[in-house]
Amino acid sequence: MDGQGCKKSELRIVEAAMSARSLTDLQLGRIRYTNTLPFYHNLPLPAGRNGEEWQWEVGSPAEINRWIYEGKIDIAPISSLEYLNHQDQYLLFPDFCIGSRDFSASVLLISKERIDGLNGATISLSQESLSAAALLKILLKKKFGFENKFVVEPSNPSVMLEKSRACLVIGDEALFYKPKEFIYKTDLSQIWWEWTGRPFCFSLLAVRRNTYRECPSEVTEFYRLLKANLGRNLEDLEKLIREGSGVVFADVKFPTLFGYLFNLSYGLDEAMLQGLNLFFHHAHQMGISPEAKELEFVRT
Repeated sequence: MDGQGCKKSELRIVEAAMSARSLTDLQLGRIRYTNTLPFYHNLPLPAGRNGEEWQWEVGSPAEINRWIYEGKIDIAPISSLEYLNHQDQYLLFPDFCIGSRDFSASVLLISKERIDGLNGATISLSQESLSAAALLKILLKKKFGFENKFVVEPSNPSVMLEKSRACLVIGDEALFYKPKEFIYKTDLSQIWWEWTGRPFCFSLLAVRRNTYRECPSEVTEFYRLLKANLGRNLEDLEKLIREGSGVVFADVKFPTLFGYLFNLSYGLDEAMLQGLNLFFHHAHQMGISPEAKELEFVRT
């Protein structure tokens, strides 16, 4: 893949066999960050034949990546780099992603000095991150021409900054971090946008290939429920924030949450695919990940 993007018509759709599992047999993964609310809030999951409820595993992006790779869960939003690292394990749902066309507000390099002074610095990376960590390494090396060292730490920006001159923080911790003293916050997806002119795709919705082969109709039903639910939630962000996070319009957090969710991109359109392919190209070129193969999607 050459980083120039690919069209959906060229992407491979994978066929499947007859169902061997029921809908409620599927094990679902959910990232615990606010940015997944539009997918999962009020998702109308049906009960099984005997009244069984759907099973959820909730964790950080790194945990979800590990659980789906190990087979603990069947379907989840995974880091785009996790897909690239193990393409033989997953199929993608068309239309879905978590990305940004400029700033994201939740993938931040937090530092005691401006980013252009960080050449040679040791930088702490949140242990919850995969795609964002690769993005930071790409930007520092290829955009700025820097040489840096990286250490992986528990996600606590105040503690991380005691050990390093800068740290990468993601998710709600980045979105709501209030430092006690002045610091610089550099939004990585905004730097990517300014550098490449393309969106950045942090996460993709994926299913294990074995799961799809065993129960394609159940996977497809879940996809359709999720797509309809995403559309409903994005149509009324105020309601979503109020019901999903308990933050009302008068709350001081409301403008932050509204602007955050409004600005994120949840559709895997042509522009997002181009940004994704370019990220894959750079990640392979830097030796971070294997070369990308053709994206493969479930039939919906």
